[in-house]
Amino acid sequence: MPALRQIRIRLLTAGQWCAVLSLFAAPINKPATASFIILSLFLSLLGADTRSRWQAALREPVVIGFLVWFAVLLASATHTALLQDSSAYRESSLWSCIYPALMASLLRDSHWRWRALLAFATAAGLVVVISYLMQFGLVPQRAVVEVTASMRNTVFKEYTQQGLASLILMSMLLAVALKSPSRRLRASLLIIAAVVLFNVVLVIQSRTTYIVLLPLLAYWIYYLVAHRIKGWRTLVVSAMLAIASICALWSTPSIRERMVSAVTEEVDDYLTTQKPTSSGIRLWLWQHTLPIIADAPLFGHGLNRWEPIYMEQMASIPDSAPFITGHPHQEMLLILAEEGAAGLLVFTVLLLGLAYHASKLGDPQRGILTSIVIIYFAAGLANGLWSDFTHRHVFILLVACIPAGAFPWYGNGRTQQSNP
Repeated sequence: MPALRQIRIRLLTAGQWCAVLSLFAAPINKPATASFIILSLFLSLLGADTRSRWQAALREPVVIGFLVWFAVLLASATHTALLQDSSAYRESSLWSCIYPALMASLLRDSHWRWRALLAFATAAGLVVVISYLMQFGLVPQRAVVEVTASMRNTVFKEYTQQGLASLILMSMLLAVALKSPSRRLRASLLIIAAVVLFNVVLVIQSRTTYIVLLPLLAYWIYYLVAHRIKGWRTLVVSAMLAIASICALWSTPSIRERMVSAVTEEVDDYLTTQKPTSSGIRLWLWQHTLPIIADAPLFGHGLNRWEPIYMEQMASIPDSAPFITGHPHQEMLLILAEEGAAGLLVFTVLLLGLAYHASKLGDPQRGILTSIVIIYFAAGLANGLWSDFTHRHVFILLVACIPAGAFPWYGNGRTQQSNP
């Protein structure tokens, strides 16, 4: 084998490990995540079989879907540029849509993609362990706890980011456990999944994760019932178990306090005194986003235009400083404001397409990808995920790395990739 090709094969292998490490870094550190992605890109371009790898990557359904959304955001950025603001072209949320193609060009078979998922699970698992150690006083709390009490028991990220990553880890453990032929391994994974769930419910106590937890548990209950009961009884038994589970969760003091008492008090304070509580800020943002949407309902105002328009609104409203944020804390409202009804239609079709793609996968991939879609859709109802680096990268990288079985270049159990 020529020496140059041997070098390029080794560069490709290095790029594959950088892609895996980007999944490990995603729930932990933003600069490390970006660094590994950049290294992955350079090594993918320098590695062996560059053209064939990228051509094959561009045929994957998930890659095609993200490229369609990239085209929508690029058109939206051009809309913004026509308003004398070309900074939208540098927006990371735009170029993040290229990551699935990059991952597909490197992680060329199921073995590499499972390594990437395992890297994410390892990092998220370490975070859960450290979080418990913080709870029991064996590891000191972060200094930010003195300013923001809700950050208690958070390790590297804020409580919503850590909570959603933990729910993804729980879903991965459930999906693999229920497919495992080993009874001992299945029991072990289910116990670990329960430990992760307790961390989310009792230790982190993020309200966004509580919102996500309801549809996520409903899905897994249906998943379990559908594998044992067929026909109309599936829905009946699933509904009964889901109601029982929700009632059990609702009886948990932390959930009842955070989701009922605190929200009711916050809304009352906002309605009576305009106090900028967590719930009050969201109500304010949604209320003032509606006029922005009404001004450009079809195609929106352009990428990154919500914030300057909102800031212009706030400049004429006294005492609005506590309500200043970078996004409206609702994914659909942000898309409507910046890409309009046309953009939201494309986004909805792509989301449904992703769910359909998940339904065609085998287990445990189907359970993992469906859970990720549920988590990010439900969380986006009361939060801004695409605007946040960690949420966006965790979602994109995980979706891009779900093994889809036999790829166009992967057949008969062997990869066509050259190995050193």
